[in-house]
Amino acid sequence: MIFSLEKIEDIWDELLVNYEAHWHETEEYRHGQELNMDKTRYLQYENMGLYFMYTARDEGKLVGNFGMYVMPSMHTQKLVATEDTLFMIPEYRKGGNAMRFSKFVEDEMIEKGVCEIVLTAKLTNRSWKFMERMGYERVAYVYSKQF
Repeated sequence: MIFSLEKIEDIWDELLVNYEAHWHETEEYRHGQELNMDKTRYLQYENMGLYFMYTARDEGKLVGNFGMYVMPSMHTQKLVATEDTLFMIPEYRKGGNAMRFSKFVEDEMIEKGVCEIVLTAKLTNRSWKFMERMGYERVAYVYSKQF
């Protein structure tokens, strides 16, 4: 498996397939809403150096993506990375693939000067267990109200 940083422009159509799968797996609380990706905004954020798309590929096939927003905290001025989407196709999640992929992204973030990574775990799956195994600790509860 190969992990790398890729340009959104180059992989947009492949990403849409993964985002659709991710949406159906983890975003059920939003299912009254439609998935509506805004390529232009992703490209703007990427061009501003505020968004990075990391990928996992197996023999060229996109099997995972990890999008990260990186910007200085308004409170500390230190660089903080916030996950947009962490997704790996289910059949590739075993064998330590997700852990190696996440460690690759962590190392990339550290290289950029990030001092904190913030991930979210939805109640629809057990991703929190994975995050705890990776050394993350729960620091908040997140609530949603649909209108």
